[in-house]
Amino acid sequence: RENELQNKLIDWTCEAGEKTTLPPVPPNVQCEKKKADIIFAIDQSSSIGDDKQFRIELDFVNSLIKELDVASDQTRIGAVVFSTNSERRLELRDGINRETVIDTIQKFEYGTGDTYIGKAFADMREGFLPAKGGRPGLVPQIAVLITDGEATDQNTKAKPEADKLRNSGVEIFAIGVKGANRKQLERYASRPSNVFFVDDLNALNTISGAVLTELCE
Repeated sequence: RENELQNKLIDWTCEAGEKTTLPPVPPNVQCEKKKADIIFAIDQSSSIGDDKQFRIELDFVNSLIKELDVASDQTRIGAVVFSTNSERRLELRDGINRETVIDTIQKFEYGTGDTYIGKAFADMREGFLPAKGGRPGLVPQIAVLITDGEATDQNTKAKPEADKLRNSGVEIFAIGVKGANRKQLERYASRPSNVFFVDDLNALNTISGAVLTELCE
């Protein structure tokens, strides 16, 4: 499913551009102009466990970013980390160099707290605005939520904020790990096929490594 997610994200970013062959990239990701605004929301709540487990999340996010053409006039990357509070640690206007983006995300520090997904959605919605470097109406805008728990604010904020984000034209993907609530994720995502679920964080890491090995052959 994670391999499918990588393919779907890259397919989305290809919509605004012309497809072409880029060896050694396999056929399902042959796209030179990958224009999109993508913001990742990364769970750092207590249920993640520890910094080591948090690193697995970050490695997975960076494995996706490595396959994108990150530049000011191509794909821009943003990132939010959330637990009891949410914080945009990388704005789209600054996420315009792949190496810098990967380095920035890799340096994120693990925190603890509850799982306030609604706050993450609200932060992403603001992050997609032109003032933050977003390009609404010009390129696809994609939000990718990664969480391993049920939303603490499900009834008060998470679902309403997801609705606001989708209604603003953003395509939402939701990745659930172990303790996440699949039904909740399906309510957040733009469509059921945008929901992905794995048994543990190590599954993300294993799939990412396998995909990257395949791409580099």
